[in-house]
Amino acid sequence: MTVAVDIRSHVEFLDAQYEDFQQMKGLGRRQRECLLRDDLKGLSQAMTQMQELMVRVRLRQRDLAVELDDEARCRPEVAERVERLRHLIESVAQVRSQSEEVTRMLLHQTRQEMEQSTRQKRATRGYGQPARVNEPRFTDGLR
Repeated sequence: MTVAVDIRSHVEFLDAQYEDFQQMKGLGRRQRECLLRDDLKGLSQAMTQMQELMVRVRLRQRDLAVELDDEARCRPEVAERVERLRHLIESVAQVRSQSEEVTRMLLHQTRQEMEQSTRQKRATRGYGQPARVNEPRFTDGLR
């Protein structure tokens, strides 16, 4: 009976982790969309929700102290869930990588815009200034 209870707790644990990681994947996509739309409020909300999910996953991991031993991994219901969870975590990491790439792209664009703005400011300051060219002179030195 103890083995059945342990397996059920493993399955429940893995299912709960799967649900939270599924939500993380959706939030990761939402974060990327917020970045592309320059929606800082939405990005902040999504990041807060992501942090809450991460805390929940870590607390569950710590509180249950589930260590899937070889015997548990051999159970089909546990093995299937472990494999599904592994694939999901990989896809969450992939979404995160895509978001990081979007962030790098936006940072690069922002730097270019700032450089362009600096050049424009310098050019604007130059307008209305007297020319720094020597005035023409006759060959005998008289003006």
